[in-house]
Amino acid sequence: MKLPWRQPDRGLTGRQSGARGGETPAQASPGLSRALERILEFEQPRILDLGPLCGDTAVRLAARGARVSVESFEGPPAAPPAVDGEEPPPPPAIRLAQEDGQFHLVLVWEHVDFVPPDRLREFGAELRRVLAPGGYALIFARNTPAEEDPLQARPGRFRLLDDERLVREAAPGPACARFVHPTREIERSLAPLSIQSLHLQRNQTREFLARRKPD
Repeated sequence: MKLPWRQPDRGLTGRQSGARGGETPAQASPGLSRALERILEFEQPRILDLGPLCGDTAVRLAARGARVSVESFEGPPAAPPAVDGEEPPPPPAIRLAQEDGQFHLVLVWEHVDFVPPDRLREFGAELRRVLAPGGYALIFARNTPAEEDPLQARPGRFRLLDDERLVREAAPGPACARFVHPTREIERSLAPLSIQSLHLQRNQTREFLARRKPD
């Protein structure tokens, strides 16, 4: 089923944004709000934050009764091409350091932008593996190239202001390969899950909320 776009949000600026120096203005996240509303109904829901670590976010979620795990995810290399007609050895598998079916929510943030196109489906399968039945994955993906913006050269650190708003902080470190994946390819990579909503932010970030179907 093709999901309709929601209207882009108008964003927040100035004192309302909650942004500090060097951060992007705050953005509303309807997917985050919806996911937290669902999972915080459970006693001690488990949340996986795919870093870089933002202590404010972990503390805020823990204060709401969640058990928060943080893992820094590095984008995997692309599969090597064949040489002289011989298939190369496969690259190391994409593997999160988490047990199967543990999390009610995985905050993927923008890590999908750092996964090569030929490995998107492998990444989607790994998200399903760590999600509990009925759990949610929140995924951001840029809709425009970011080569001219050095702040976009690494996965950002996301700081929650409340259940609906967040700001992106640039994370230090060397630049990584970043990809602009077509929306259809991201949807295909999430085939093991059920896409609940798709939203286009004012800053041209696409927000996907996907759910692992209950067993």
